[in-house]
Amino acid sequence: MIIFPTEKRLEMSRAPFVLIALILLNVFIYFTYQSGDNEKAGRAIESYMERNFLEQEYPIFVDYLKAEEDKVTLERVEQFYYDEQLVNVAASILMHTEFYSHLQRYAKSEFELSFYNEWRRPRQEIQDQFSSISSFSGGLISNDVSVSDLLSHQFLHGSVSHLLGNMVFLFIFGYAVEAAIGHLRFLVFYLVGGVFAGLAQVVTHLDSGVPLVGASGAISGVMAMYLAVFRFKKIEFFYWVLFFVGYFRAPALLILPFYIGKEIYSYMTAVDSNVAFMAHAGGFVAGAILIGVALLLSPKLLDQSYLDEDQDFSPRQKALAKIYSAIDALRFDSALTQLNQLIQAEGLDYELANIRYNLNRVVRNKTFSRELNEFLSLSNLSIEQKKELAQVWQTTGEQYATLAPDELLKLALKILTPNNSVAAKSIHERLFQLETRPADLKLLTQKLMEVFAQEHDHHNLSLFKERYQSLTQECAHGHL
Repeated sequence: MIIFPTEKRLEMSRAPFVLIALILLNVFIYFTYQSGDNEKAGRAIESYMERNFLEQEYPIFVDYLKAEEDKVTLERVEQFYYDEQLVNVAASILMHTEFYSHLQRYAKSEFELSFYNEWRRPRQEIQDQFSSISSFSGGLISNDVSVSDLLSHQFLHGSVSHLLGNMVFLFIFGYAVEAAIGHLRFLVFYLVGGVFAGLAQVVTHLDSGVPLVGASGAISGVMAMYLAVFRFKKIEFFYWVLFFVGYFRAPALLILPFYIGKEIYSYMTAVDSNVAFMAHAGGFVAGAILIGVALLLSPKLLDQSYLDEDQDFSPRQKALAKIYSAIDALRFDSALTQLNQLIQAEGLDYELANIRYNLNRVVRNKTFSRELNEFLSLSNLSIEQKKELAQVWQTTGEQYATLAPDELLKLALKILTPNNSVAAKSIHERLFQLETRPADLKLLTQKLMEVFAQEHDHHNLSLFKERYQSLTQECAHGHL
């Protein structure tokens, strides 16, 4: 289930300069400063493996983890070793800076003197190289905290998906908060919230040497500010539950129990997760306190005209809001009636056809097959919509669609995209069984061969090459 607010639209008259700058800075840092991290880590691990340090250090590392009662890391590393994923074992050892400190103290007694003399200097160089990656040089490490790291960790991310997820949620909540409280105050509160998020993680994991990176703590603070700004004001929310998507209006604080519940559930169940839940909690509390104190000191702080400004909804948006409201109340028949009225007024497009399809999967009325045919016959679709339509065909189309052969052929050609050949192949099989004209099937067969070649699917490529030759021969003999 996904729920997030969509109350305010982005307005250039209140352009969120700080928010845009923060997003651009995060993106710039990831794709420039952090771009060499994988290469640095790879070189360090390669050197470590080539010198056979793993063979000597692994037993000591296991004993160290047992002594530290770090069962989670121990189980993970032993599984890597058992599965012969030695690169992952090496990475785990190099990431564990406390273990290296332990090794430096006890290496002379653990290793033979000849090996120790060969090990000491290159091992330091390898560790220095590995520790130069951004998460160690700029991340927040609980057992080695610096003031600069309390700020820098907020602008580092572990992956593209980590960066993208954080920036999306920063944008969703951030631009309305910046418009409501002002540019400078938003920047200060954002950074301070991130600092307190980091401190919350530190004080709850004092012995940890795992670096904390990411803007999620600061973003949790922004979420708290968003709720404090709108409070009990009824705002628009977007939701996505299973195959239902829509909008509804409710007090802003409605999102609070969902957020807290999700965090507590994740914290209690995701024991091995690398998500910093305490940082989320610290940032949220800090954001709430910051905006609360600011409002106490300056009750007229908020841009009330902006908050009271009504959204300019189009007739279509208003009609969709009523439809989603009916769906939310499980009044599916009413939702279908209103949806059909909207389709009659505006015509059938992909969004409306998709809503009708999902409703029909629940209600399954007499017109389901016909309306499914209409959905599958839509044109001018995006790449993503074509992939979704291919999924529709695989889910219900094969069983319930009653398209004529020429319409099936159009559908197959429409949804056939690289790495998405399954649905088109199943349509080809149906057309082949229906003894469709060879000339028509040739084109689809050729297109499928091109996709199979891109997918490196040699089995299907060989099969459809034979079929293409057979169809060519039939065409040559006049079977058009």
